[in-house]
Amino acid sequence: MGLKKNLINPILFLLLACAAGAQNFSSSLYNVMDYGAAADGHTDSTQEFQQTWEKACVTDGNPIFSVPEGSYLVGPLIFKGPCKSYITIQLKGKLLASTDLSKYTANWIEFQYLTGLTINGGGVFDGQGASAWPQDMCPKSSKCKNLPMSLVFSFVENAWISDIHMLNSKSFHLNFFASNNIHLHALNISAPSDSPNTDGIHMGDCSNINITDTTIGTGDDCISIGSGSMNVTVRNVNCGPGHGISIGSLGKSTNEKDVRNLTIKNCTLTDTQNGVRAPSKVKVEHVTFKNINGTLASPEAIKLVCSDAVPCEGIELSNINLECNNGGAMNATCVNVQGTLDGSINPSSCTMMNSQ
Repeated sequence: MGLKKNLINPILFLLLACAAGAQNFSSSLYNVMDYGAAADGHTDSTQEFQQTWEKACVTDGNPIFSVPEGSYLVGPLIFKGPCKSYITIQLKGKLLASTDLSKYTANWIEFQYLTGLTINGGGVFDGQGASAWPQDMCPKSSKCKNLPMSLVFSFVENAWISDIHMLNSKSFHLNFFASNNIHLHALNISAPSDSPNTDGIHMGDCSNINITDTTIGTGDDCISIGSGSMNVTVRNVNCGPGHGISIGSLGKSTNEKDVRNLTIKNCTLTDTQNGVRAPSKVKVEHVTFKNINGTLASPEAIKLVCSDAVPCEGIELSNINLECNNGGAMNATCVNVQGTLDGSINPSSCTMMNSQ
């Protein structure tokens, strides 16, 4: 009899432990529907999303912020840390940005001061920018209010963003500032070719950024790599329509930082206004363009124009084949650029300066 009791007690303990573990697991799942969000695409669920984030942010054990299938009208939102644990946003539904510009003081959804963030799930961020684009006065006047960007990441470290769709941002789709160790994989970013200032991915003052297996077609740069960016890899990206891939800065602001250690390879450009370009007045060095192919809507295939004071250094062009979609001649311009040409380069008119 005593032996049976000794056998039963451990079994009972294991059952209770499993039940407790299941309870802990379920408590780490934060479903926006449980906080009152409406998946009808019309009811404003901003407050419910914000409450869900506040709960998840103070939870240990890698909480999951869950957005089930359905359409949710939200924003603007600020998902601010630091949080107690690594957070995963599992987006299976579609988020719709408000079309009422009076609601925005800055951007649509901002992520700030976070260490450890995953966004995945196959869902959609729809900026609903079509009604806002005609109101963009910035191309005509410096005294204007910028339209809100869709997703903005500031002071974020160790983030993995994958398998999401981004549509029709009012301005930039993804913007990264002062962030480190960011992985962007299998994204699909789309806006009409005539939508203004709708860059796919922009970054500044960032390090260790990887962009892989992604498709971007917008009305501006597919990817723009601004001042202070270093250790950036762009691989297997399909770009177009849009303005191609841009590096550097025009030096409009004071104390802008160098751009260095970039690798852009195995990319295809389709119907873009430009190929690869670096119209830069800041230091750009150690940049590789390799295996870049495609057809452009204009003859501007390669444009690397750097300043006399800070020439671009350590630039490598390798196996470039860019053609005009109307069969016309293509241009390649390299000014104040030190580096090497390797393999087949088409168009081939770029001349590198000898390294000092």
